[in-house]
Amino acid sequence: MNKENIKNAKNFDELLDIKYGKIGSKKRDAFEEQIPLCLNFQS
Repeated sequence: MNKENIKNAKNFDELLDIKYGKIGSKKRDAFEEQIPLCLNFQS
């Protein structure tokens, strides 16, 4: 993760991919388990 990648992200999903990895990765799954259900748009 670097500032240039974050700067070039086009949407929130890309920011999450940069910080936590793609959907289905262990790090991303752990993050998504921690967020409130009202913010979990993957339903």
